[in-house]
Amino acid sequence: MIQYYLDLEKQVKNIKEKALSQGQIQKLYSTAYYISLSVRAPGKTWHLFFGRGGGYEGVWLHGSPPPSVLRRKDNFLEYLRRHLSSCSFLDVDLDRYDRIVKLTYQKFGQEQSFLWFWKGRKLYFLHHYMDQPESPFKVLLSWRGKAFFPGVEQSDLFEYFDEIGRHHDMNHDLASPELISMNKLLEDELKTSELKDVTSAPTFLQRKKENIEDDLRRARQWEKLQSILDKEEPLENIYELKVGDQKIKFEGELNPFERRNLLFQKIKKLKRGETILKERLGNVVEQLAGKNLTKARESKIPIIKPIWGEEKTLQVMAPKKQEDEYKVFVLEGLQIGVGLNAQGNDQLRNRWASKEDHWIHLDGIKSTHAIIKLTSGQTISAELLNLGASIVAHFSHFNDEWIPIIYTQVKNLKGVSGAAGMVTYKKEKHLRCPKTALDHLIKE
Repeated sequence: MIQYYLDLEKQVKNIKEKALSQGQIQKLYSTAYYISLSVRAPGKTWHLFFGRGGGYEGVWLHGSPPPSVLRRKDNFLEYLRRHLSSCSFLDVDLDRYDRIVKLTYQKFGQEQSFLWFWKGRKLYFLHHYMDQPESPFKVLLSWRGKAFFPGVEQSDLFEYFDEIGRHHDMNHDLASPELISMNKLLEDELKTSELKDVTSAPTFLQRKKENIEDDLRRARQWEKLQSILDKEEPLENIYELKVGDQKIKFEGELNPFERRNLLFQKIKKLKRGETILKERLGNVVEQLAGKNLTKARESKIPIIKPIWGEEKTLQVMAPKKQEDEYKVFVLEGLQIGVGLNAQGNDQLRNRWASKEDHWIHLDGIKSTHAIIKLTSGQTISAELLNLGASIVAHFSHFNDEWIPIIYTQVKNLKGVSGAAGMVTYKKEKHLRCPKTALDHLIKE
């Protein structure tokens, strides 16, 4: 079953309506075709299914986990269990351009994300996470295979997929004639799974046999103790004698004969235990031989694996060249950049600016963004702020003689995911700047 973009949109909307937020991710399962996450929400446990690719692409909400006969294990499932089990479920979101679903969860008190991207019948994933409390965030891109520390915080995780062909002009008109339920999909997998019978002994007898064999191994260590007696090795000045798992403590004032007698009594006890354990082991072996072996059913179909550093011939597509939607003005070695629209504001901040540059915005009014790039050792001055404020006012069509602005350094900004041109900021300062003539800089 392949879900098109509009199908995914309906599924994500349905999940959001079930109020899973702040539920807990509990058990994770996998079949050959799907990954399943159980989320315990108030009053009900829901099961989120994510397709593994290969024609099984999309997300479904279901009332029960996959049947045990279809459950499989692989490295992908173990990775997800290690990172997502017992975490708080926060939300799911869909990329506005392509078939990318973002699962947001909370761990170590921090918001973390796992993104699924179905493209060309393959599943790629991105993981934005922390290894330990207070540790820096890492990003794992499955097609690269190794996690790394992002140098600059990426405001939009979806943009990482640009390098493997994320669409920006995707046709969102396609939808399936009918959305097939997960119940029907699991039934189909069951029919095609070529279940085979696997015989196995009762697990409690197997465990009993293994425990007796381990006890028998320890009991047979009397032979090493006996060799110490036979060789008449000196036992004086020894507080504790240790041989394998066996320990003998010589406490108090003991003469050599008393020490050897303690060792002899230990050997005698272990020999008696060996005899009993051999008899018990024989009984268990007979029970196993006489028991009807249980028959378990197991699926034989191969597991569909995501792209995870394994596709050596993967052709990584260069991102499409995007036109710069910002302008840069140069005046006596000084550079001031200004965004021409919401996308340009993001480009200006993410592509052109550095952390120490200064960002300017109209105070309390929707406006373009401007960034003043200083040379080494240069400080921000009132004249520069007046000039930057006037550029912001000009491109925002603000015509008052005094311009209210907020400004701060770029390192104090953070983009808002899914909202182009929006930022949150800290350590900002508020000023009113006089309008400066820009005829020498801007030629209409």
